[in-house]
Amino acid sequence: MAEGDRPEVPVIVDVPERVPGALALLGLLMLRPIDLHYRLREAGIRSPAGRIGQLWREQAEGGRAAGAFVARMLLLLVVLSPGLTVLTGLGLHVMGVPMRGVWFLSAALCSAVGLVVALVSGLASGVLLGSLASMSMLAGLHATAGGAFGPESGGLAAMAVGICLGIVSGLSAGSIGGLASGRGPSVRNVQVAAIATSVVPMFVWSGASSVSFAGAVAASALVAFLACAFRLPFYALEVLAQAVAYAVERFTGRPTLRWVPVRHHNLSYLPHPFLGRHLALAVRSRPAEVLAVADACLRSPGNILVGWPWVVEALERAHAQEAVEPQA
Repeated sequence: MAEGDRPEVPVIVDVPERVPGALALLGLLMLRPIDLHYRLREAGIRSPAGRIGQLWREQAEGGRAAGAFVARMLLLLVVLSPGLTVLTGLGLHVMGVPMRGVWFLSAALCSAVGLVVALVSGLASGVLLGSLASMSMLAGLHATAGGAFGPESGGLAAMAVGICLGIVSGLSAGSIGGLASGRGPSVRNVQVAAIATSVVPMFVWSGASSVSFAGAVAASALVAFLACAFRLPFYALEVLAQAVAYAVERFTGRPTLRWVPVRHHNLSYLPHPFLGRHLALAVRSRPAEVLAVADACLRSPGNILVGWPWVVEALERAHAQEAVEPQA
């Protein structure tokens, strides 16, 4: 074979320095899973949402980034999550919240279940489900059984159980989907997952308790799942942050595009007001920042239309104005 005909050797990327620390990983998983997907791919990890076995194989093949990722995720699941659960439980106990059962053992149980999920489904799935379930069981199981929300079979107790289920599954669904695919789950997929989240508790509690209790659990789980999967509790804060950032730049001239919430949260399914006007203020003076925000818009399901199509049009309009002004 001639020298020029030699096949190209694929370049293996392995940059463990690009893998965030444990606490940063948790924050990115919750708020910016799509950004984390691409960051881990840039570090050389082929399966950011893969099972522990897949990531260990990557490490065995020389992937130091995969090894660092596994180590930090397991630190979250096995050490930080149960430790935070124990501290929170102690705080509730000191405050006088009634709790039943050996509640601190549930933290270890959730970590064990998370390890099983990490082996079977995916490391990120196991860490998120195990960590969130560990915290939610304090209220959803132990405080409810202890009578913190009234009688164990009452309406408030059923709502507490359902809300905890909905929060865990809703937050996990968006983060796991974003990390796995590099884009936010579609509205249809969220709706299907919401139905499953409400139907399963209905069947489970119908056999263990009354039909009315099971219905209350299912209804509250459905509402909590939709609110968390679509990140509705974050939206009010995002609207306020976007309005403040726009007002500051509009009336003081101080650059505030780095403040816009679309750059710090990937899974907002509702558009942010004033974002387009904010970009218009900076499109001529700071096009690089505008393009960075436009790229973030493409990763936000509710702000895609504020992204590249609008920015390209705005840049062309600004360029045309600059061409006309010298002639005038």
